[in-house]
Amino acid sequence: MYGGALIVAALVQTAWLVRMPIAGAVMDPVLVLAVATGILRGAESGAVVGLAGGLLQDLLSGGPLGMHGLSKLVVGFGSGLFERSIYIENPFLPAVAAFAGTLLGEALLNIVGVVTGLGTVSLRDAVPRVLIQAVLNSVIAPPLFRGIRALDLRFERQH
Repeated sequence: MYGGALIVAALVQTAWLVRMPIAGAVMDPVLVLAVATGILRGAESGAVVGLAGGLLQDLLSGGPLGMHGLSKLVVGFGSGLFERSIYIENPFLPAVAAFAGTLLGEALLNIVGVVTGLGTVSLRDAVPRVLIQAVLNSVIAPPLFRGIRALDLRFERQH
């Protein structure tokens, strides 16, 4: 059900958004979709969408295969852990969840990069970029969250 949305989000990010960074930060709609899916459908669904979207990003970007897949799997799964314990109608929920998910995902990417030798982290450079990215993802989260929720409701009515 989320395949089309993931493909569009990954293509938009890797073909367009990466060419328009804001202070080095790039919006990550795939991460936001993983967070939204986790919150709406649970930890397993969030993990599957995160893994699929992250691997798609890895394939499209030409980067090391698995780094984004792993980080988004953890973010999607972690978001799903809160599925039944939060008030889903809260208008700030998508933005707050995307902000926290971005921080977690970027921390994981940086840790994996350092451990594998594929990247080095300068906190002085990384922290402002990650915070800006978290804010950007928070801005796009509410409309993406509403879109995923509408897809869920439409799918439920059809079945």
